[in-house]
Amino acid sequence: METLVRMSNLKKYFQTSSGMVHAVDGINMEIKKGSTLGVVGESGCGKSTLGRLLVRLLEPTGGEAYFNDQNIFALNKAETKKFRQKMQMIFQDPYASLNPRMTISQTIAQPMKINKIYDNNKDILLRVEELMETVGLAPRYENSYPHELDGGRRQRIGIARALSLNPEFIVCDEPVSALDVSIQAQILNLMMDLQDKMGLTYMFITHNLSVVKHISDEIAVMYLGQCVEKCESKELFKNPLHPYTQALLNAIPTPVLKGGRDRKIIKGEITSPIDPKPGCRFAPRCPYVQEGCTKGEVEFKEVSKGHFVQCILY
Repeated sequence: METLVRMSNLKKYFQTSSGMVHAVDGINMEIKKGSTLGVVGESGCGKSTLGRLLVRLLEPTGGEAYFNDQNIFALNKAETKKFRQKMQMIFQDPYASLNPRMTISQTIAQPMKINKIYDNNKDILLRVEELMETVGLAPRYENSYPHELDGGRRQRIGIARALSLNPEFIVCDEPVSALDVSIQAQILNLMMDLQDKMGLTYMFITHNLSVVKHISDEIAVMYLGQCVEKCESKELFKNPLHPYTQALLNAIPTPVLKGGRDRKIIKGEITSPIDPKPGCRFAPRCPYVQEGCTKGEVEFKEVSKGHFVQCILY
């Protein structure tokens, strides 16, 4: 499959009074055209920051990101505006990401007006009606405001707005985490149907492994700004290699009528993301820690076809 998005040693640090927070630290990944890359990890691991870097809502501290072999961060202001038509984002909070003073039709139409996609308002309104039908919003909501709708419908508005410029790539930043389970399934199925119909490519950010298993072709596991494991979705659940990935999968709730199962509880202190020392950042919590884990940087390497891991055990 053709590579659509490629990241090379991508970094984003934030200055604090205590030092530099390494939010994203040396990410090397590829996303295939027409596929979904799921990005998982606990809160604060840098998932959302990575997504915001790719759509250039944040500027990188170092490294590069390419879209169709074009360096995203080398674009000037005019080129960036044109580029953003190809890459869009669906935000986590379906209420905070919408303007409360704009109706649903105004919200969906705004990107088309800013980018001058159509010459007249009639064509814009026809496109708004088409997008509302595509994402499952009834025409009667056209003049409603966000506060008048539930979470599921608000998120459908966010999806329609992201689709309004006919993008090739969409960063989905935990788009279902604020929704009820039944609504989550509807939104996930909608996004998968849209991907099949329009040939979209997704980066799907979440902390829910059950969700990412349902929608992703490949999964990348992040820990404290670094990608510690990446492979196909089925391979990750069948053969997790990194101790952190194993602990994450072990933490998935499983209904058991009698007895239970042994759980691998992660112990130890979380490494500070502020100016971290060289070596594996999971080492203080790892049950298999060795002397070499803290000697220097651990290589992110391919241990089998398409299966990458950052661990000296392999």
